[in-house]
Amino acid sequence: MQIKNNPNLKIKTSVVFGHLLKAEEQGKKIVCLQGGSRSGKTFNTLIWWIQKLLKEDKKTLSIFRKTLPSLKNSVLKDLVSVLELYEIYDPLKWHKQEGWYELPNGSIINWGSADEPQKLRGSKRDYLFCNEANELDLEDWRQLIMRTEGMVTLDFNPSEITSWVYDLEHRDDCYFFKTTWRDNPFLPQSLIDEIERLKDTDEQYYRIYSLGEKGIPTTLVFNKWNMIDQIPPESKLLGRGMDFGFNSPTALVEVYKKDDELYLKELLYVRNLTMGDIVYKMNELSIEKTDKIWCDSALPQNIEELRRNRYNAQGVQKQSILAGIDKIKRHKVFITNDSPNILKEFSSYKWKTDRDGKILDSMIDEHNHTIDSVRYVLDSTLNKHQGRYRVL
Repeated sequence: MQIKNNPNLKIKTSVVFGHLLKAEEQGKKIVCLQGGSRSGKTFNTLIWWIQKLLKEDKKTLSIFRKTLPSLKNSVLKDLVSVLELYEIYDPLKWHKQEGWYELPNGSIINWGSADEPQKLRGSKRDYLFCNEANELDLEDWRQLIMRTEGMVTLDFNPSEITSWVYDLEHRDDCYFFKTTWRDNPFLPQSLIDEIERLKDTDEQYYRIYSLGEKGIPTTLVFNKWNMIDQIPPESKLLGRGMDFGFNSPTALVEVYKKDDELYLKELLYVRNLTMGDIVYKMNELSIEKTDKIWCDSALPQNIEELRRNRYNAQGVQKQSILAGIDKIKRHKVFITNDSPNILKEFSSYKWKTDRDGKILDSMIDEHNHTIDSVRYVLDSTLNKHQGRYRVL
């Protein structure tokens, strides 16, 4: 793309830019950009918006996302990069506290989040860009669109089974298109390989983040794992995880890792035993006492009992259950054949649903004792910043 005000400056774009030009030519009010991970949606949308604003003096574009931290850590960083590509970034014109930037022709780009009511219901604007739009509530969207006179772009990955965003496609003033990483010619091979690994780890994730398609409704949390006879000798022991119980089971699981593969082996799954009984069984297993055992921190007295018996028991700094499940899903999971309760729980662990059958972002609190044990190990040993794929 050649820049009108600077004919010597050329910026490389993807098919996203072309779709936006086409939508504008057709006079569409709303443009929905659905896509998988790293498809270039956000970056190319910003390139398109800035070229449009540079041609129209004293216009206002508002960029919104659900929360301010996510806004700052994603689209605003991309905005600075795009302004630098245009060679028009001036730090003195970046009003961080007030949340706006002035372009050379007097056009304004401002930003806000849905958790800032004063901005959500603030003054009118010419244009609107909703980043990760499916994070917004329907009421957030209504407040924003009612205060926008001109064109609106929304980008999102289809990680929700149902969303108000999908309904926009059926409006006659909406231009809808879908992209994946295959439409991004600038993506390094290492990131392509990472996304494509999802084919072997989680069918739902692969459908959403690689193919850019909506997930298929299923209440099962895990839909893909493999059974093996024994742990490969070249794999590395990450640690052992223990979830305490009495009427419910106490579970102890060994977790090994090799590249992007996890190997799980059940050591204990017992009910109605005291900590003394559990220590006795652990002694029978000949567990190396210097190896770390990551435990449910809600029962510090149990951890202390293990330590008094010279086991290297550590309380876990708990992260969200969703974050822990996401860490498991990022790997290809292998479960040993002699781990019947891990196999049973992976086959039975389900998402909650509401009265209409809609799947919620929380799990039913059952069939999760070995799974919690695995989470404790991963939360304590893997990079704490790993999580869902960031969508550009």
